[in-house]
Amino acid sequence: MDVKFINPFLYGTEEVLGKMASIKPIAGKPFVKTHDSAYGDVSGIIGMTGDAIGSLALTFSEQCIIGIISKMLGESHEEINQEVMDAVGELTNMISGASRKLMEKDNLKVFAAIPTVIFGKSHTVRHVIHGPSIVIPFQTECGDFVIDVCLQSQLKKIVEREAQDIGVFNPKEVNPAVFGKPSLPKAGQSIMQEKIERDLGKSSPLEYKDVGEKIEQLKQVLAEVNANRDSIMKELKDQPFMEQNQRLRYKKALPAYEAKIKRLKLDIIAAETISKMSQDDFDNPKIKTDYQHYPSKQDTSKPDNKM
Repeated sequence: MDVKFINPFLYGTEEVLGKMASIKPIAGKPFVKTHDSAYGDVSGIIGMTGDAIGSLALTFSEQCIIGIISKMLGESHEEINQEVMDAVGELTNMISGASRKLMEKDNLKVFAAIPTVIFGKSHTVRHVIHGPSIVIPFQTECGDFVIDVCLQSQLKKIVEREAQDIGVFNPKEVNPAVFGKPSLPKAGQSIMQEKIERDLGKSSPLEYKDVGEKIEQLKQVLAEVNANRDSIMKELKDQPFMEQNQRLRYKKALPAYEAKIKRLKLDIIAAETISKMSQDDFDNPKIKTDYQHYPSKQDTSKPDNKM
């Protein structure tokens, strides 16, 4: 496993525990783990995808997690209960977030799912992908815990796919959020992709008999575009392990959808304004001066200062 995917978890763990519990964990020597048994009593597990796919497990001994949570919450706990397990999930989420921010500094984009918490003596940790994981042991004043990471880099596969598609690797296509404004996504075979091409491609002009019919057509188009935009956002949220190229196509489409929705709303406002104007308004346009910030010439009375 590339060290670029290990060091962020080490530093992210130190940062989160230092800020949240005023604890300075001491990292031991990482080692390879080839079995599913957990090194502790409670584990928070979170799946990841993007430039790397796999999962992270944060496993604590009972003594360690009770001590950490007591420091975090300022409350005394005697055993692992629901409140402690909820805190394990939140710690896993925070460490994942801090680690992914560090990865972004190396132009690595990794997305995370919702953490799951497992509790029990001799419980197992099964990662998203099969194969050995890297374990980083930590010692604290409260006890021991480990970071158990099993990630597989997707960068080589992305490069190979890009080379097949366009002949030359283009970093802007791999990480559009880092390198600039994304372009229109490439066509795919899914129904959603067909809707994206229809919504964001060159559209035919509307045919209408009057302004009222034009407004209705614009509102119908706006409703469809809004619905498709919301479907894309829902899929991105509900499918954390979506195929990488599909995720990139969806994320590229969102800025174009926002621009089209804004343009349609302005077109509707303009059409509604025109529909309310009379023929005299067109023939004899008048510019009305706004005097709201000036006193009226007719009103010369002085204000009454009496209470």
